[in-house]
Amino acid sequence: MHIQDKFAKLAVVMMGSLLVSISTLARAEGNEAKAIYATGGNLPTSVLGVRAYAEPPKGFNPLTTSDVELATYGFPPRPDKQVDPDRYGWWERAMGLAKTRWNGELEPVTLLSNGRNERGTMPAISSPAPEDTPQNGPQYQMNVNAAGVILTNKLTKYNAKSSFVQVESIISVSRVQAPFSSSCTYDYKEFSFAGFDSAWASFSDDLYSLSPGLQDGVYGDVPCGSGGVAGTPFYYAEFGWMYPLSRAFAVNPGDVVWAFVQATSASTGYVYLEDFTTQVYASYSISTPGLVGHNVGWLVFTPCCATGSDPFPLANTASIFFDEASAATGINSGFDAGSQATSTMILTMFDAGGFGETEFVNQGSGGNEGKYALSFQTTGCAYEGGCNP
Repeated sequence: MHIQDKFAKLAVVMMGSLLVSISTLARAEGNEAKAIYATGGNLPTSVLGVRAYAEPPKGFNPLTTSDVELATYGFPPRPDKQVDPDRYGWWERAMGLAKTRWNGELEPVTLLSNGRNERGTMPAISSPAPEDTPQNGPQYQMNVNAAGVILTNKLTKYNAKSSFVQVESIISVSRVQAPFSSSCTYDYKEFSFAGFDSAWASFSDDLYSLSPGLQDGVYGDVPCGSGGVAGTPFYYAEFGWMYPLSRAFAVNPGDVVWAFVQATSASTGYVYLEDFTTQVYASYSISTPGLVGHNVGWLVFTPCCATGSDPFPLANTASIFFDEASAATGINSGFDAGSQATSTMILTMFDAGGFGETEFVNQGSGGNEGKYALSFQTTGCAYEGGCNP
């Protein structure tokens, strides 16, 4: 009997040692994978500061490979299935649909800089004062070029534990068109994205413009042809640090695209884009002037600048939907686009000419716009007279 007890105790000790060894190994592999996301994207591209990851070998399966191999070939990190089953389920579906890596040449998209330099560096400034809204829930703000939801914190420099380090969403690709009953004067644009570290600049006495930080998503453009006639729209997956953006593979109206963004250090970020409909994907490492992780957002945006400091006119769209819209800090604290905290900002795009709202977001913690879902609608911009600039 005593011998059996000794064997039982020995088995418990051995099992404990084994679990400790496995845990230590897992942490070591996790730390190695994090380092690879920052440095593993080492293949040069046609865009300054953007690097691609190596092509995975034939037969590579991201669902069954190690965390280190996921990082090596530029696939998003595997969430903990036990701790966060929702995010694991989204990741598992995306990895199962990732069939064709896009290896085309990136196209830099440089818009008028409005005082920014070529790399788009602009010091982050304090968020504008919110509109008169209740102080026990999200704060509301009008601005001239963005609608959506931004989660904020009070950080002023990057912190590996408490900074926002991850944001993601699936985004519908909406058909874009010029406003009805309107001649085409400037190109009409719309960029739907998830991203980090958006910054504010004063536009007028009571309006602000927003500049995105590190982001990826889907872009639609209606070019103006001769005689004020709108040309054929085009659609792409795009990403970047402010301006210039990098244009990757083409997408189509009706497609669903997964946008995943991660801060890998204070000076590097990682983006992954996948079209669930066509099963095409791409991933890149990006150098940045300095990530902070002081906000994350899910936004419909029109870039600067068509004339002077005016944003490009917003394209008229059908409803745009975001789902699986979540974020995390360095210690894996989870957040979602349905946040009702006072540190959440809900943005409505307002026409710079004073014609009223042009784009707004439906946000909530339950119902049709639930914890992870947002829907956007074009309003005044659908008709002539209600569209920037």
